[in-house]
Amino acid sequence: MLKKVSSLLIAGALTATSAQASLLYKVSGNDMAEPSYLFGTIHMICADNFKVHADTTDAFKQSERLIMELDMADPAVMQSMQMQLLDPKGRKVSDHITESQYTLLDNYLTSATGNGLAVFDGMRPFILSSIVMTAQMDCAQQMSYEGHFTQQAMMQDKPVDGLETAEFQFGVFDQIPYEEQVQWLMDSIEDETKAKAELAKMTELYLAEDMQGLYQMIADTDAYAHYTALLLDNRNRNWQTQLDNDLQAAGSEFIAVGAGHLGGNAGIIKLLQELGYTVEAVSTEAK
Repeated sequence: MLKKVSSLLIAGALTATSAQASLLYKVSGNDMAEPSYLFGTIHMICADNFKVHADTTDAFKQSERLIMELDMADPAVMQSMQMQLLDPKGRKVSDHITESQYTLLDNYLTSATGNGLAVFDGMRPFILSSIVMTAQMDCAQQMSYEGHFTQQAMMQDKPVDGLETAEFQFGVFDQIPYEEQVQWLMDSIEDETKAKAELAKMTELYLAEDMQGLYQMIADTDAYAHYTALLLDNRNRNWQTQLDNDLQAAGSEFIAVGAGHLGGNAGIIKLLQELGYTVEAVSTEAK
């Protein structure tokens, strides 16, 4: 996830894994019968900045299966996500903020969505952070790479698999103190100029296909470093085992996960290399 809240998943020490900036990588070797591909996504981006390069399109067509963080083609997964928007303990954001903060958040949500805090009060704080982040993108239409690849997979009759369940992903955030998540939410509104600048920089790095620069930007954010193992390292290592099994199976995979998961010591690129795979950046040209 490369939302403001999802940037929590990208923290830790930086170790370059590829000298060439790229979103697309070919995975080969280790007795694989045919190569697979690894692509770094950004979970939401303004439509004007949404691009799929010719090499990515070709790699997707050559692959026989799509693997993402969640199986977005499964209606049960989407239903599960909808069912988990509310805080499981029945907590309300309004009980953890001051009166002036309530007014600020209520006005912000009303301006952005047409509904005040009363409509969203029982939701998990990171869901509200996602709503705020979408508004701060300052564009009329957003696009999702996960949505794009899911649609393409369905059109091309490719099976789709998920590395995690929706329950697991929501459960990860349940391990972060509720009050801290509320504070992150309020910080993004109280210092909106800073929040928008961070979003703009993140998008700039993504469009430059600078995975390491993106990783470093988030790694420098002190507030998130405490949750590196919970939100990034442990998940990547779980994926390492799953992806090894997938890559050793027959057929070619197109693996699309948040770009922040690719770089660093515990990034997917390095973890696959540790297993003996060759992971090579693929230069991309606009189609």
